[in-house]
Amino acid sequence: MATTQTTPPVMRRRLGGLLRLFRKQAGVTLAQAAAYLGWESTRLSRVETGQYLIKATEVETLLKAYGVTDSEAIAELAQAAEGGPRQWWAAYDDILPRPYADTIALESSALTIRAYFPQLINALLQTPAYAHAAIFSSPSESVRKNADSFVQVRQARKSVLTRADNPVVLQTVIDESALYPRTSTASDVMRDQLRSLLEISKRDNITIRVMPLDAPPHPGLTSNMTIMDFRHPWPSLVMIDHLRGGMHLEEPEDVAAFSEAFDAVLEAALPAEESRQKIKSYMEGNARG
Repeated sequence: MATTQTTPPVMRRRLGGLLRLFRKQAGVTLAQAAAYLGWESTRLSRVETGQYLIKATEVETLLKAYGVTDSEAIAELAQAAEGGPRQWWAAYDDILPRPYADTIALESSALTIRAYFPQLINALLQTPAYAHAAIFSSPSESVRKNADSFVQVRQARKSVLTRADNPVVLQTVIDESALYPRTSTASDVMRDQLRSLLEISKRDNITIRVMPLDAPPHPGLTSNMTIMDFRHPWPSLVMIDHLRGGMHLEEPEDVAAFSEAFDAVLEAALPAEESRQKIKSYMEGNARG
């Protein structure tokens, strides 16, 4: 069985976007750049839009032609073109929608993740039982049919938080309403989930904040948001989830706007220690519901 894979689609798009950025900064036309590789301009155009593969040596040739001398950037882009080892989520290709696989690929390479999801515990913090309940609530028959596999995927995603080498730094805000079980039969599931939150929040790389029921109006009322930051030279991006998948925003002004919005969400949320006490009170059944 092959142990390597081509560059994931989302990384091809990001690689192509950076190649296009460096080309334009150098004042090189598409036709001129393609000529450095002996290509037609249409082929390079497809590379820049993530539709076509490019080799590491070809990336290095282009960056040299663009006058890029940043060795770290050159190494990162060349490595992205190589693809690398086969990742664990490839085993679920038959059930994972492409946007979901893209999300996992991005999480795996992120340095920091800032996230706010109204009404739900962040997927990276969900216990198996809580994840199963959330997944099985999907209106999609296909998702419900493969619920057990999706739970496995969701649990595997959590490894980015606990890996020995550079674990992801997660900062997430949870609505207080998400701490209360929706039905009496869900109380044990919720109690275990809250206990898990308290335990994992002890890690230095994880900060959990609770948005209280009486919080003032804040930007999170209009949208969920996940902001990811990466190694140089990869740009930060914003992900917004919706019923049909999600969307990625990478323009600097979009990232800046959502970063400002997330800062406002943090301002409205309880401090970390007060959040822990709020979670504990719900776990012990002492908070109002």
